Amino acid sequence: MSNSQSWLLLEYTDDLPERLYRLGENPNPYRLFDETELELYAEQSPLLISTHENPSVAADFLAQPNDWMGLKLESSQPLQVVLQHLRHILFVSFEGERKGVLRYTNPRTASYFYPSLDSSELVTWLGPICSLSWFGATWRESAESQACWFSQENLRAEQWQAEAKPAPLALGKGQTAALQSQQTEKFLFHWWQKQSRLSFDQAFAYLQEGMNSGFLSADSLNTYLDIRTTYRGIATPDMLPPGSDETRLSHLETSLKGNATDKESHA
Repeated sequence: MSNSQSWLLLEYTDDLPERLYRLGENPNPYRLFDETELELYAEQSPLLISTHENPSVAADFLAQPNDWMGLKLESSQPLQVVLQHLRHILFVSFEGERKGVLRYTNPRTASYFYPSLDSSELVTWLGPICSLSWFGATWRESAESQACWFSQENLRAEQWQAEAKPAPLALGKGQTAALQSQQTEKFLFHWWQKQSRLSFDQAFAYLQEGMNSGFLSADSLNTYLDIRTTYRGIATPDMLPPGSDETRLSHLETSLKGNATDKESHA
């Protein structure tokens, strides 16, 4: 990569500025939210700093990755070109007319989002970025203590040219599914952490079972998971009766309790 420069794009935390100025040689941070629709929130913006000008921060980012939330990126393009692209991909459309902000700077989101891109999509989203890396994990990987370094390469970065008015970006089916999986696994992870009787895979199977049965609210799914965990190994009814979630969950619990009693009496 000719004339490649390396940068850290760090998620905002309350102590981030102080840490950068204490550890960095020349922080000179660029705020990602500046000159965007998020400028009102610029004080909480992710910060972009040069690794060349801040070798101590760069070394600590690699040596103590759990202490830093963010991405490491390389590009041979000018800083302003890189910044323009990073700001552009903040804003996405999905499900037709809906718009949102993509928190691609968060290593958790990155662990779902970037692996969902195919080769042509990767060129679009990385643009002038030659190489992207981060330390993180999906929620499932966190449950299995499998955090690791991820990396993505963009072989067409040096040929990339910025458009005067870049077209708005839309999430494809793969990215939408990946980000939905992130939310589903996050919900399950927080429930799963409070118990010790199930593997994450078994808990996920119960969650899918509950969602397929029509339970979609957080409260109902929490209750469903609690009931299924209490009566592990007991066959569920083929169908649950119509009615409110509370009524259907009560029927499920009564049915499983009865099947458990029958199983014990024939043991």
